[in-house]
Amino acid sequence: MKHAHWFLLAVFAAGNAVAQAGKRPDPADPNAKAPAQIYRSAFEDYRNLDEAKPAAWRDANNAAARVGGHIGILREQAARERAKQGERK
Repeated sequence: MKHAHWFLLAVFAAGNAVAQAGKRPDPADPNAKAPAQIYRSAFEDYRNLDEAKPAAWRDANNAAARVGGHIGILREQAARERAKQGERK
């Protein structure tokens, strides 16, 4: 049992040697068969980003003032997140 690791190394080396067996085509041979290459565009699954229409600046300013400025908007968002967390539980 003292030298079991040598046995395991020999088994793995033999397995690798068997895996490499087989005739491969010569890369210098112009008549060698090669597997067919399939073209797949990187943009095949591309989805166009739909941008939201900007709101009128007066309406945006009035909405911000109604909730207490930018901090009020953040508070509203945090309250919505807390409500969502409560619904999930």
